[in-house]
Amino acid sequence: MRVRHVMTTAALAGLFAACAGSEGGESGKPVYATVCEARCACEGCSGDQGGLCEAEQGALAQQAEERCQAEHTAYIDCVRLEGRCVDGHHAAEGCEVAAAALLGCLEPSEQDRCPSEGDGTCDEPRGTGRCPDGTDPADCQSFCPYTGNGVCDEPGHTGLCPAGTDIEDCEPPACDHVGNGACDEPEGTGLCAEETDVEDCAVPTCDSTDNGECDEPEGTKRCAEGTDVNDCAVAPCASKNNGECDEPEGTGLCEEGTDVNDCKDFGTCDSLHSCGSGTTGCVACANQGSCADELAACVSNDECIYFRQCAVTCADSACIDRCIAAHPDGASLYHPYDRCVHCDECYYSCSAGGVFAC
Repeated sequence: MRVRHVMTTAALAGLFAACAGSEGGESGKPVYATVCEARCACEGCSGDQGGLCEAEQGALAQQAEERCQAEHTAYIDCVRLEGRCVDGHHAAEGCEVAAAALLGCLEPSEQDRCPSEGDGTCDEPRGTGRCPDGTDPADCQSFCPYTGNGVCDEPGHTGLCPAGTDIEDCEPPACDHVGNGACDEPEGTGLCAEETDVEDCAVPTCDSTDNGECDEPEGTKRCAEGTDVNDCAVAPCASKNNGECDEPEGTGLCEEGTDVNDCKDFGTCDSLHSCGSGTTGCVACANQGSCADELAACVSNDECIYFRQCAVTCADSACIDRCIAAHPDGASLYHPYDRCVHCDECYYSCSAGGVFAC
């Protein structure tokens, strides 16, 4: 910014002025906390002059913050400790070296800059070599002058180029052993790079599938995971619907999830252990409790009543289908009631004996 540059220039000008020798009597050498405090104690700054000095020194400190802190600290300490008041002027004899070091750091010479920075060509030593190392970072941070030389020059190998800039030389090589029946990627023999021996490293088939025994890792381990699907699928439960839960949490005779009907949670009314009717047992309990709303919806609808009268006389599913066809709206209303009673509340007591399957 222009203002900062002016302030910095003024501060540096004052810096050299303070460092210039001055003849005259010495009136003492107190130590001050800041440059401005030392200067104003000697020269009697007005409020505006003191504020300007602080602004100049603040701008100087801010500019030095990034890479010139050591030089700035050395200069400040020299002025505070070595400065003295001579004939009404603050002088810091002996601080010329510190001042020059700070100025050189803040305003580097042209030899520390790259005139062709940002032109798309790396001009540091690794490129054209026209500029000092580190002065053309925009062009050199993703550039490798050695690509195509057959040697990977990224950090994993020679390290002469940044990562990802020597793609041609550093990409995984082809695999000479593809199709030999052995996986030569790292997880196999390690002779080939990852994903270069795809054919041999794919999940193999299982030659013992459908032998009635699970040969995947969780079984005999003769086959890879997912290759003996038929034998390793969840087996059915031979004692399904016997009224006893045979899954692991019950007798343990069947696998988890294969004896679903017998392992259902008891409904509230199922504890009566009697199916009953509309006035007794589990059905009566359900009608008066959890299934009351479904029952009310049905008995208030003629089609639902007609459907029930039709369905209770049926002995097979074909008959039920005819009742549904004759009273579709009634069947739709009766279904939630039937499910509530026979599948939820009285599943065990009524042996899942509803019109519709659970």
